[in-house]
Amino acid sequence: MAARTSLLVGLLVLLAPASAQALPPFTTGAKTSPSGGGQAELFGAAAGCHSTFDRFVIRARSATPGYDVRYVSQIVEDGSGDPVSLLGTRRIRVIVRDARGHTSGGTNLLPSVITPGCSNLRQIKNAGDFEGQVTFGLGLRRRTGFRVFRLTGPTRIVIDVKH
Repeated sequence: MAARTSLLVGLLVLLAPASAQALPPFTTGAKTSPSGGGQAELFGAAAGCHSTFDRFVIRARSATPGYDVRYVSQIVEDGSGDPVSLLGTRRIRVIVRDARGHTSGGTNLLPSVITPGCSNLRQIKNAGDFEGQVTFGLGLRRRTGFRVFRLTGPTRIVIDVKH
């Protein structure tokens, strides 16, 4: 019976999702990743408030997009260069490369504004869908560490911002 229990516990450990220890650390430095080839279609974005961090998730299909996520002093709109106003006092710019946030017919697939009002993540705005890149601005209450990673099934880019 003890051997069966040990085997069952071992299988559960192998089948469980990756633990938080397997995730990248929270730091304030820029995070980048290349695309996997082809152009991804971004078809959804959402934010969530958690007990120790706030999360922004971008869903993609058709390809694996690249990303560049970093603190900046100002978010500007792609194409026009106009400043984008956001709630909060600090800014993180999220550039998703080799991607588009619209259908080939021109229908927008992404929200223009998300205002979750989380502990640190105050607001997210779509700052552009221009020449193969989609840009988001994250408005934060304060500058803290953040991490970025991908999930699959479906493809997602996840940005967690520490409180």
